[in-house]
Amino acid sequence: MIEDILGLGCDILEVERLENLLRKGRESFIKRVLTTTEIAEYERRADKSAIRGTLYIATRYCAKEAFAKAMGTGVGEHFSFQDLSVLNQGSGQPILVYSEKLTLWLESKRAFAHVSISDEQNYAMSTVILYSKTIS
Repeated sequence: MIEDILGLGCDILEVERLENLLRKGRESFIKRVLTTTEIAEYERRADKSAIRGTLYIATRYCAKEAFAKAMGTGVGEHFSFQDLSVLNQGSGQPILVYSEKLTLWLESKRAFAHVSISDEQNYAMSTVILYSKTIS
């Protein structure tokens, strides 16, 4: 099996910038960027610590932006923030879960993706690699 890199995306966000955005319109920003599954997890984390909640939003935002960059299209052309959930496996490893629309687009390209996210007190970042597999 041969793997071809289709795209690589990276995004970084200063947490203070996100906090300023959230002060202006927390609820509308969260509803625009996070899926309902992600909102439930955000609320769980935010109940424990405000910064944990903020970092959760930041890492999900970065992952979705990085995914769009890997696609080479940006958010809005082939998918919206609501078409992609960034969840965690039991081990903590982040995984991407796609809407039906985004799944069809990925299948048409024979594309798969891997995501990595990280955060520190002042920054959140994510990298996404989009690749295809062909049988040789």
